[in-house]
Amino acid sequence: MRSSLAAGALATAILALVGCSGQTHDKLVVDSWGGWFQEQQRATMFDPYEREAGIQVRDLSDGEAQFAKAKAQVESGHGEIDIIHGDASWLVRGETEGLWAPIQYDIVDVSQVYADVVEDVSVGILYWSFNIVYNTNAFPDGHPTTWAEVWEFATENPGRVAMWGARPNYAVEAALMAAGYDMQTVYPLTERKIQEAFGSLDRIKDKVIWYETGAQGQKLFFDEEVVLGMFYAGDTFALIDDGAPLDVEWNQGIYTRDYWLVLKNAPHLGNAMRFISFASRPEIQAEFASATSYGPINKNAFGLIEDEDTLRRLPSWPANKDKQLSYDFRWWGYHDYEMIERWNNWLRR
Repeated sequence: MRSSLAAGALATAILALVGCSGQTHDKLVVDSWGGWFQEQQRATMFDPYEREAGIQVRDLSDGEAQFAKAKAQVESGHGEIDIIHGDASWLVRGETEGLWAPIQYDIVDVSQVYADVVEDVSVGILYWSFNIVYNTNAFPDGHPTTWAEVWEFATENPGRVAMWGARPNYAVEAALMAAGYDMQTVYPLTERKIQEAFGSLDRIKDKVIWYETGAQGQKLFFDEEVVLGMFYAGDTFALIDDGAPLDVEWNQGIYTRDYWLVLKNAPHLGNAMRFISFASRPEIQAEFASATSYGPINKNAFGLIEDEDTLRRLPSWPANKDKQLSYDFRWWGYHDYEMIERWNNWLRR
């Protein structure tokens, strides 16, 4: 667990960034992940909502720091952020710490939204997945289709494989599959399995490039510094559309969902709720999915996507979903702090 001194220093630094400026009712402040992805959010969600609601949508790009900023704002009692684009585990972690406002379902229409992304304090944004991504030029006669094969390639080709390293989430699951677990036996995570996962990760720790942001991963794959690894399917398809010789292997992918999380002391609570309802509409979800290749959370959005190639890119498309592991975000939400500390200690060894 983080030391109280370090936590206090972090909170102080964050509060200086959050600020306490005056607020108006014709505004909404959303925090997200930045880069190409947030540009698509702006084009398909934020700008259209501005036009329809007649308010200003200001979007921040704090990425992994979103949770810490949200926590600092709620604990301080003041700040500017209304909504963050949260990792699924943050839903649980923040719920236990009392950070999120209940969703006002008299305002937010979820009648067409999949039930597995509707929670007391959140509504889903999208389905996404971490997958085995490979360079088609490097594998003209067949590519790795399992994490065990990725591990083998990494040990034989140091520096040519990229893995997400900001947190242990997803890497632990991939490591267990690389160690021989099938998707049906990865969960529940136990101490014995976690030890096995770190043992599996020891095999590639110094052989791979660990990246922490989507932008870093994009550059590694686009510049062909790496030819194989773990990356977001949606971002990979964006690189493909820009001419990168890449493709996605759906087998043993890890799919999950992201959530809109409204801060308990959101300055523009009503606007936040109305925005979530807007962003959940089938036509908005269909346009966002077409632009990003991330899966829609509105079940009627699929019928609005006419292009078959677009549908085949979506992680929640049934043929793709069936090949992947459904991420246990609740376990991670309850264990994030201890696992992040364990992960950071492992990386420093």
